[in-house]
Amino acid sequence: MRMCMANFLFFVSIYTLLPLLPSVMVPQLGISTGEVGGMFLVFAAGMFVVGPFHAYLGDEHKRKHVLIYSILVTLGVTVGYLFVDTYPRLLLLAAIQGGAFGLATTAGITVAIDITTSSRRSAGNMAYTLAARLGMVVGVGAGAWMKMYTEGLGMAVYLSVACGVVSMLFALQVHVAFRAPIGVGYCNFDRFLLLRSWLPAINMVLIAFIPGVLMPMDGGYSAVFFLIVLLALTIPFTKMFVKLSHHCQRGTANTTCHLAIEAGVLIGIAVCCLLSDSVEISSTLEDGSRIARQLLYVDFQLIYKVAGVGIIVASLFFLLTYRYYKKMKVR
Repeated sequence: MRMCMANFLFFVSIYTLLPLLPSVMVPQLGISTGEVGGMFLVFAAGMFVVGPFHAYLGDEHKRKHVLIYSILVTLGVTVGYLFVDTYPRLLLLAAIQGGAFGLATTAGITVAIDITTSSRRSAGNMAYTLAARLGMVVGVGAGAWMKMYTEGLGMAVYLSVACGVVSMLFALQVHVAFRAPIGVGYCNFDRFLLLRSWLPAINMVLIAFIPGVLMPMDGGYSAVFFLIVLLALTIPFTKMFVKLSHHCQRGTANTTCHLAIEAGVLIGIAVCCLLSDSVEISSTLEDGSRIARQLLYVDFQLIYKVAGVGIIVASLFFLLTYRYYKKMKVR
């Protein structure tokens, strides 16, 4: 339960900012919407770049420490978004946060499995995954509310950091038994990607793309609806990933499902930004001078059409995924 609460709050911390970043970074840095979309692709790339090194870090160091330090780095980058002033620095922050988020996600799953008895690890996988998806829903809902009633990132950053700190406090209370190092190589896919589940992973990317492409829109509540749908699909899809795994690969299966969802959401946000535009708004100051700012402009009809196509493609792709699953499952 402590690890589930830690995971829930960590995902609230991350996803509170996602609906806000595009609309804030365009005027803050004076960049195009396409450039803002690029930061989410860099974030996603960071998650996958660090993944092959997680097994080594978890073997050489205490897994709980890997989790705590990764959350700490993630929160540091969150504060950095308030002060970033150039596009290259924004990309650097996104890459660092993506890497730290990927490590924290993978380390959290490993810790949750380590503290669960063998006979209940599948159930533990489900509970831990549900906590993350519920955190996504609450985080995006909070971010959407702040987008409507507050300006800038200030309040969202405070909430994000507060949730992250409490998440670390929950994780620190968990006792993880000592495990002697087994000599894992520097780079491998253990506890990172289950290659046997590549087809369901693509399907999860397509499903998660739908709420992702809707997140930057004003309000963001349509994204919350589809995130609730994603929450309902979490249990059956997690079971599918687990049943495709061999012995001692349940954690790897869960991590693959997690990363596929995060990648889908981030790609969706990037696509929305690429299909959007920025408008220049001029205003007059008290001294008579005029300033111009770039603001995010989203074509609602176009984005809803893209989301509709995403629903159709994801639904049809599931027919292929289910056939593959029935043929390849080992549990």
